[in-house]
Amino acid sequence: MAALAAVIGLGGTAYAADTQGLQLKDANSKNKMKTISADKFPVRHGKSGLVFQVRDGQCKGNRTYDDCKGGRERSEVQDTKAIKTDTETWYAFSLMIPNSTPHIEPSGTILAQFQDTKGSGEITLGFEMWGDGLYIVQDDPRTQQVDDMDPPKPMVNKRLVSNGQLRGRWHDIKVQAVWSVQESGLLRVWLNDRLVHEHRGRNLNRNVAPAFKFGVYRSGLNKYRAQKGAVPTQTVFFDSVARGPSQASVTITD
Repeated sequence: MAALAAVIGLGGTAYAADTQGLQLKDANSKNKMKTISADKFPVRHGKSGLVFQVRDGQCKGNRTYDDCKGGRERSEVQDTKAIKTDTETWYAFSLMIPNSTPHIEPSGTILAQFQDTKGSGEITLGFEMWGDGLYIVQDDPRTQQVDDMDPPKPMVNKRLVSNGQLRGRWHDIKVQAVWSVQESGLLRVWLNDRLVHEHRGRNLNRNVAPAFKFGVYRSGLNKYRAQKGAVPTQTVFFDSVARGPSQASVTITD
C-alpha cells in the first residue's frame, strides 16, 4: 500500500464508479475528495475507492462562514439531490479508518452526517469518531439549535464499534429513513448487517429533510491545540456510497 502521507497529492474526481444515486459537491472543502485505485490503496468493492485527508491548518472560509476562525477543518462532500420528507429513502456507505489515523479527542471527528444545511446547521443524525470508538448521534427533534457553536444535547449518543474493532477494516453502514415531523417518521441503522439503531416517530424539528454529507469533518480544534499542540493528520477511506428508494437499490454486490 502506498504511504498514506502521499494521498493528499492525488488528483482526479472520477468517482462515479464508487457512488450511485447522489449529486455531489465539495462542502466548503479546501481538501478535495480523491479517487484511489485498488492496486495501491484499500477499497471495499471494485477497482477504485474514495479517500479523504485533512492535515493541521488546512481550513477554508467563504462569504458566509469561516472554518479557520471557528476551529474547524474538513475534507467533505455533500449530496445536493433534493430529499422529500415523509418518503422512504435508503443510504449506504462503507468506511475504513487506517490504524495510523488517530482520534483527536477532546476535539471531535464526524465521518458522515445528515445535516440541516438550510437552517440551523444542526446534525439530525451523525457518525462520529472518538477515543473509544465510533458513535451514532441523533438529534432531539423537540429542540432547535440557535448557536451553531453550541448544539443542544443529542437524544441518542450510542457507541457502535469499540476503538479496538474500528480501525484497519471495512465497516458497511446502511440507513433507512423516513424524515418527518410526524409520528410516522422512521430511522433504522445497520452496521455490518446488524441492526444497531431504530427510532420510530418524529425525527425533524422542522419540515425540511437534511442533506447527506460524508468525509472528514473535525471541530473544536482549539481544545486539542491548547492541550497537545498541532492536530495530527486524519485519513479515512470510503467506498460503495449510495442513495436510493429501497434497500436493494443500495446493497453491495460482492
